[in-house]
Amino acid sequence: MRRSLLLVAGCLLLVVLSPSAFAQGSGPRASLTGAGEIRGKLVDSASGRPVTGGSITIRRDTTFAGGALPKEDGTFRVDGLTPGTYSIRVRSLGFAPFARTGLVITAESPIVEAGTLMLKTVATKLAGEQVVAEREETVVQPDRTSYSTKNMTAAAGGTAIDVLRNIPQVEVDGSNRISLRGNGNVVVQINGRSTPLKGEQLGTFLAQMPAGTVKNVEVASNPSAKDDPEGTAGIVNIVLNQEAELGLSGGVNAGTSTTRSLNASGNIGQQRGRVTGFGSLYLFRDRRNSRGTISRENLVIPVPSFVETALAGEQRPLSLGGNLRGEYRFSEIDAVTFDGYGYSGRYAGSNTSSYTNFSSSRSQIGAFNQQSDYDSRNTGYDIDVAFRRQGKPTAPQLTIEAEYANNANTNEASLSGIVIRPDPSTPLLIPTERNHSKGSYPYVNAKVDYTHPFNPLTKLESGAKYQDRSTSNDFTASYLNTGSGAFEIQPARSRSFDYREHIGGAYALVSRRLGRLQAQGGLRLESARTIFTLPLTGEHFEKQYNSAYPSAVATWNFTEMRALRTSYSRRVSRPNPYQLSPIEYRQDLRNVFRGNPDLGAEYSDALDFSFTETHTWGSLQLNPYIRRSNNAVRNIQYVDASGVSVSTFANLSHNQSFGTDVSVNYRRGPFTGALGGGMSYYTSDASNLSVTAMNLSTRAFSWSLRGNGTWKFSNILDAQGSTFFRPATRTEGGSSIASINMNAGVRYKPWGEKGNISFRVNDPFGFQKFGYRTANGQVVEYSERFFGARAAYLTITKNFGEALRLRPKSDSEGNPAGGPPAP
Repeated sequence: MRRSLLLVAGCLLLVVLSPSAFAQGSGPRASLTGAGEIRGKLVDSASGRPVTGGSITIRRDTTFAGGALPKEDGTFRVDGLTPGTYSIRVRSLGFAPFARTGLVITAESPIVEAGTLMLKTVATKLAGEQVVAEREETVVQPDRTSYSTKNMTAAAGGTAIDVLRNIPQVEVDGSNRISLRGNGNVVVQINGRSTPLKGEQLGTFLAQMPAGTVKNVEVASNPSAKDDPEGTAGIVNIVLNQEAELGLSGGVNAGTSTTRSLNASGNIGQQRGRVTGFGSLYLFRDRRNSRGTISRENLVIPVPSFVETALAGEQRPLSLGGNLRGEYRFSEIDAVTFDGYGYSGRYAGSNTSSYTNFSSSRSQIGAFNQQSDYDSRNTGYDIDVAFRRQGKPTAPQLTIEAEYANNANTNEASLSGIVIRPDPSTPLLIPTERNHSKGSYPYVNAKVDYTHPFNPLTKLESGAKYQDRSTSNDFTASYLNTGSGAFEIQPARSRSFDYREHIGGAYALVSRRLGRLQAQGGLRLESARTIFTLPLTGEHFEKQYNSAYPSAVATWNFTEMRALRTSYSRRVSRPNPYQLSPIEYRQDLRNVFRGNPDLGAEYSDALDFSFTETHTWGSLQLNPYIRRSNNAVRNIQYVDASGVSVSTFANLSHNQSFGTDVSVNYRRGPFTGALGGGMSYYTSDASNLSVTAMNLSTRAFSWSLRGNGTWKFSNILDAQGSTFFRPATRTEGGSSIASINMNAGVRYKPWGEKGNISFRVNDPFGFQKFGYRTANGQVVEYSERFFGARAAYLTITKNFGEALRLRPKSDSEGNPAGGPPAP
């Protein structure tokens, strides 16, 4: 299987790098200058006044070639264009979209006057037509798809977790763990930079970030060699609102819900001369209840034969955070930028577990209750400074960037219990326990990226990066001495660990355009060294990874409305400290988690296909894929000799999956909607595992459905609903239970595009639950939990100022189509 994937990737690389390919279609050198330009003026057809808002996009075929914003007199100019035939598209709020094709630039006539472009106001359009937003809801790029949150009423008043649950291919479980196409080895970035947080800490952080701070979400299931290879499932990049406007601008957002949540944020930005700045601040507070049940049948342990558990809890998150961005322009092409965000949060709560033990005849033989209270506090920040040289699309570009981030947390947990009816499996007295842990996660990153267009058809991207990540954690467990009334540290359970990761890498990526074919091939070489130390026991785990990560993309544009893309990449998932740490985290006496210090890295080869077709009524997108992982990292649950359910991580021999995602977007009159889903077949070889006598190898077929729809009653009132469903899906040693998520909301815009009032209901029928079924030869266990998702939200947003983006932080932002600049 892997050989087949590498063969296809090799063919794609040959298309890119073949000398004959470089010779085709280049034409005379003299005709490949970038001196051409398109000029014009935007005018309101009804009043004759200049149109000063909106955006102008220039394309050749389907490739982005340039863009501009209209000046105060409505004029615009897009330069740096080479000879060829172009199309122009104008979008401006309150006006119908405008498009014109057949604009020809030649060496003899490099300047094209588009003339006065008359934009029709909405009032002059036929009944049933609607305003098209300035920002596309979905933008398909060569290596990723971007989803705008601007009109995502189904997440209004919620958090970043609610936003992610409305993004195709992305799933979020009850513990706020994120997966992509069912694979949890996904890298979550914020503003294009990987977060130092992992696992539950990342989920907690995102569950306290207001949805209003998120501008769009980028999903890259098969990233190129330019991106870090970490994360076998791909990358989910959360782009925060960081827009500054001409002059002074800003906005406020406030909301509440039936769970007694408070969600408030504000931002302010200004551009003056060479300086542009933006800042935002947010506050989030919530309080919600959870409940659930666990039913277990013990197949190995004789007493008890059956256990029924009732769960009840309360969660109280509180967080404060914000971000800053500034830019100083030395010239039209040179600038220095500063990006930073920080946060401080507290996640407190309590859980009660009520156990009832039964004999083989289902007679009650014992009962006890256990209470756990926890308080987790987190503070963190991320600072990034960069020099950027970004000129015309045909000019070289350079970025030199340095980043430092740190996160610190302390966790306090108290466990106590009472025995109601003792039996042989239950101690006469449940000890009162206090757990304390403290950790820090500093991160240093330095990189340089250089882009060199050889000509309008060919571009080379290259760069190098070094990063140093470390994690330190100290854990102590104390038990109450009933005689003295003091808590005494238990040395047998106290642990600490130190983790260091040094990674150096370099990449090269070549993009080439051959008529309707766009091809890209690259290679990333990386050396990584990880050191995991347990100071109290003297154990030392050191690993060295020297790896090559190739990637290739080929896109064939049948027409401007139809395209086919094929991509290949190799990626890695190195264990994080949470997965490695042997420190035992106890939910109660019968449910614990402990990591695996012997865990190794997982390597994945993926081949993706994408077919996109656009019509006047909407679009169709089909995404078949094949993915194979060696040494696959999976979460495994088993029962130890004392009857405790243990959750840990282990390396399987390998797993593989193949399937397809499909999405249909439809618009007609006031209605806009999307229907999609996916299906896949998954197999794994877990015969190497020894935690249970049962072979946990799995074969499973899974599918999911996702849909959303928006009805626009008028220019100031719309309604939206969304739903997601995935049936029970088999995993190693069990299965996850069926999952469903539903949202419905309305939005009223009394201030037009400058603000709105939204009302949203999440999980209106109380269907949203998460759980699992374990059948591993030791137990048969079924669990389901409800996390208090059912709630109603009210949110008010008010903005002022006209949007003007800061300098893009990546080439893909300035060139959404990717690849070389258009010829």
